Amino acid sequence: MAKSATPTTGKVSKNIPVDVSFSILSKLSPKSLRRFQSVCKSWSMLFQNLYFMRLYGYHHIIITHKNHSDYDDDDDDDASIILGHTILVPVPDPNEEELWITKLSFISGKRFEKRVDLNLSLPLEVLGTDIYILGSISINGILCLTNILGPWKKVVLWNPITNELNVIPPSPVESVPCTMVLPLIHGIGYDRLRDDYKVIRYVEFDDGCFAHLFDRELSMEEELAISKEPLWEIYSLRSNSWKKLDVDMSMAMFPKDEENTSRFYMDGMCHWWDNVEKDSSDETYFVSFDVSHEVFFTTPMPSYVDDTFDLRLVKRQLVMLNGSIALISYSWETATLSISILGEIGVKESWTKLFIIGPLPHFDRPIGAGKNGDIFFRKNDGELACFNLVTRTIKELGVEEDLSQIVIYKESIVSIRGINN
Repeated sequence: MAKSATPTTGKVSKNIPVDVSFSILSKLSPKSLRRFQSVCKSWSMLFQNLYFMRLYGYHHIIITHKNHSDYDDDDDDDASIILGHTILVPVPDPNEEELWITKLSFISGKRFEKRVDLNLSLPLEVLGTDIYILGSISINGILCLTNILGPWKKVVLWNPITNELNVIPPSPVESVPCTMVLPLIHGIGYDRLRDDYKVIRYVEFDDGCFAHLFDRELSMEEELAISKEPLWEIYSLRSNSWKKLDVDMSMAMFPKDEENTSRFYMDGMCHWWDNVEKDSSDETYFVSFDVSHEVFFTTPMPSYVDDTFDLRLVKRQLVMLNGSIALISYSWETATLSISILGEIGVKESWTKLFIIGPLPHFDRPIGAGKNGDIFFRKNDGELACFNLVTRTIKELGVEEDLSQIVIYKESIVSIRGINN
């Protein structure tokens, strides 16, 4: 019987070639990669290795993850991009209110030159001409819309493919006498356990709105008697009602407008960033809300964010970038763009800076993220453009930016009325 050949010289290497190990490690998730750092000394320095980080960033952008409800199948190419564009139209009479008009369009093509306007006739009847999409990703084809202007903001759920629209009713707190409600919606999400769509918001009360009812200055005791503490509320499409959330999470920073809040839905959670009063400190946190279990999770922002969290010098946007939570930052001082991704919710150390790109002198601020590594931004001249992380090329959209949004949308014929009924 012939014996199998065996090497007679040399030894079998116990070491994996660096290029092979880098190729394997670059395909891991950030959470798994950090666990492998304890294997050996060289792997513990992976995040400081510029070559590896370039390779890791490339794989992370090219490989599309399937972890969003609108990306759960293999047809992610069906996902479209909606460009929301709101402009201020001059009015002849200076005494008239400002007129804002919104247009929503599907954009496609190599240079996004193909555009198909959405029929907004139904949402316009409810919201008026100024429309804003809450969130940067559709959920099973459903969008959550509100109006930008006016103290009494309305909210609707709308499927642009079926043209079904559901007007969300007012909350009971909005009917309390002598009270002006100041709500800020933080997200819309899908409850997979109950097949339900939910909207979460933070509500403050304007105590000064009823001061005119008194012909004298109020005492401190009277002001305390009529003042109301802020609260969190959640709306259920299935029950078509609001309820108060019994949670202990204060929010220190209350943006003036809906459009100043970055928010999106992914993996059963609504996500946003804000300043949160926690443990007797006021820090910047990334906030996640589990839609099914109705609980909050907070993740401290990376240290390099806390050190330079001056919105006058650094413009930031939270997005879902190819299936990962990503923070896009642009520094006016250095004209550089940086992108970090979060590996594990609740773990500050799991933030990983994937890209530092620049200088980009014509960049003003990020607007959002599209597919395949596209980052949409506003230029210094006010026009919109797109920077691709893979090709490092810039495409101009030919649209002047007053108030713009980029929303990832995937068609669905899911019935809103079916759940509501």
